[in-house]
Amino acid sequence: MAAAVMLGLTFASCDKVLDTEEDQTPKTGFTKLAEAYLPESYGDKTIAAWYSVYSENDYKSKVEAVFLFTDSAVAVTKSKTYTVEDGREPVHDVLSLGIFHQLEGDLINGNLSFELSSGMPQTRNGRIRDGVLTLDGIAYTKQDNAQAPKAQ
Repeated sequence: MAAAVMLGLTFASCDKVLDTEEDQTPKTGFTKLAEAYLPESYGDKTIAAWYSVYSENDYKSKVEAVFLFTDSAVAVTKSKTYTVEDGREPVHDVLSLGIFHQLEGDLINGNLSFELSSGMPQTRNGRIRDGVLTLDGIAYTKQDNAQAPKAQ
């Protein structure tokens, strides 16, 4: 019995990736799971590709997304929702804005350079392998452009 209790405590504190909203929402206590956030000011731009990563812990679900646009603009955003017990309202943030340059390859396998401003302008490199963009140590998975969120 002690082993079962310890196992339960171990899983309660882990971040986890969800398969589908339908499978997970009733178990987690979230009124709604976080969805990618596209700022309204970018709503008229054409998305070349977008990538996201989802995480969840005991009290919040979070999506970070990187949107690459055909005019070389880039927006990095974060969206969070909280459990019913936590009671906080959903939050949508713009983490960085800027431009990107495709150095080689394409948006499934390639190398990019980003000029992002989040406080001070910074140049960063990103690498895409098999549809996974790695930027600042975070792995974002390529998403279907037809499933991109509506600007808000």
